Amino acid sequence: MIRRTASILFLFVALTAAAQQRTTSTLSETIEVQLTNLDVIVTDAQGNHVSGLTPADFEVLEDGSRRQITNLAEYRRVSMEAAQPVPRRILVVIDNRTIAFSARNKTVAAVLSQVDQLLSTPEDRMMVVTIAGTAKQRTGWTADRTEIAAALANVANDAAASRLDTAEMDNMFGEMIQVASGGGPSSSTLNRRRQRAQTGGSGSTNRVNANDEDERFLPGVDFNLILSRARSYAGSVAAETEQTLYSLASSLKHFDSASDGRRVVVLAGGALPVLPGSDVYQRLESAVREIERHQNNSVPIGQMRRLTHALMEKSSFDLSRDIDAVASAARLKGIAFYAVNPEVNDRPSKNITSRYAAGASTDFATANAASDGFTRLALATGGESHVGRTAELALQRVKSDLDAYYSLGYRSPLYVGPDTKITVKVKNGLRARAVIAAARLQPEWQIADRVVNNHAASDSNDLGIMVVPDGRMAATPTGERQVKVNVMIPFDALRLVREGRDYNCSFTVFVSVGDASGGANPQRETRNFKFNEDQVARLRGKNLAYGVDLTLAPGRDRVSIGILDMVGGSTGYSRMTFAQ
Repeated sequence: MIRRTASILFLFVALTAAAQQRTTSTLSETIEVQLTNLDVIVTDAQGNHVSGLTPADFEVLEDGSRRQITNLAEYRRVSMEAAQPVPRRILVVIDNRTIAFSARNKTVAAVLSQVDQLLSTPEDRMMVVTIAGTAKQRTGWTADRTEIAAALANVANDAAASRLDTAEMDNMFGEMIQVASGGGPSSSTLNRRRQRAQTGGSGSTNRVNANDEDERFLPGVDFNLILSRARSYAGSVAAETEQTLYSLASSLKHFDSASDGRRVVVLAGGALPVLPGSDVYQRLESAVREIERHQNNSVPIGQMRRLTHALMEKSSFDLSRDIDAVASAARLKGIAFYAVNPEVNDRPSKNITSRYAAGASTDFATANAASDGFTRLALATGGESHVGRTAELALQRVKSDLDAYYSLGYRSPLYVGPDTKITVKVKNGLRARAVIAAARLQPEWQIADRVVNNHAASDSNDLGIMVVPDGRMAATPTGERQVKVNVMIPFDALRLVREGRDYNCSFTVFVSVGDASGGANPQRETRNFKFNEDQVARLRGKNLAYGVDLTLAPGRDRVSIGILDMVGGSTGYSRMTFAQ
């Protein structure tokens, strides 16, 4: 099954045969040992903050290697008169698409009641953003309580965004169990399904006849239709979740204009699944088990194999890498995620239109599957997930973490990047959560972050690159579009390194597909080239052409491209929007 993300195939347009040869020289730099600073929150088994620790109580591992701790200071904000308080920036993001109306109002009320505690000094600021397909900024960075209250009041009055409804799926599962228990669907239901199957409509993939295995198993139950609907539902949830992740990544850019200090995202949402659509497969599995119970395990082996194979499809839409990319971007910006949802298991299918009631274990698994992305974001960034707790308690925990922590520094010879694993251990079984306060970041990651932001706001273009179309756009049966573009790179803007009679150049291309709200984590490729003197003379004043083949998923209408000159350090950013 094709993922609803862009696949990118790089093809460099050859200038000459000799120009395609990779250089054998090594471009290197001298790396000095630098300090990495962390804000570390230490709690005991009951979640209470622990004070009075010394450097001897801590151990820092970076990619498994122990690092030397150079400094440790305990910080506690006890009053507005605290000397030189570290400013805090709190971004409140409310996902209107997934959060229940009542849960949203509870969260809004909790923020209003605790805004004075969260913004306890004149230097503290808050911003409110909502997500409903795209991100919408409701305030700037402000300490004005009146502005914050007005924005949150408007959020509380926002219309509820459309939500995917599993009631139809639940009803089909209910009819499956009804048939298995001897009740059977009504004759009108059977006739409608037979007519639909015979005309080839409404998702049925084959005709119903007397020899059909589904009919021999449970007459009147169209398993092909059920599986088709399950796949369609999972695909829709995946597309919505990806859009939420794009909007979250885009929202992080607001911290670029904020001063240094503690940075927090309070994310209020109803669902952020790692495996979108797995809940419907979970309920399908529950229904199948119920059928087995009624049928005394007499279900045909062939049919059960088909159903077992279908249940394995729940991992087809795996967004763990997409969630990790958002978490990495936040972590490297020093941002901690705190997930808030005072209500769990609130599913629109639980109403009078649904006749299928799953067991408590299925509901619990469904709730966990819907919110596991929140937990993943929180764990990766040093925050916490407060799904199922009151919004007041969640915000009190945010305040406690901002008020009491340790500032820890250690020496490292390495850049910190998305894949860098930093582990802080504390003696006596205490728990530590670390947030990067300051570090020397990989230049490549900084370019990738700017490429994502370039979808929404044009970045600088020192290299003067330009994206131009190459050929016509072709549509696929799945609704995706295939298109090719060329990235034109002015040769004279690249820094050349002379090696004997030859010249070397090296650059990295970053490509991200998305929309106006943001884009996917960029794919990248570094190319090294060697030119002789005659080739350099012919290329002066001309462009190098770098071809990119794109597959645009439905709703994605632009490509953002960044170029990093690996020798000179110059960058260029450009983007192109395609007509829908």
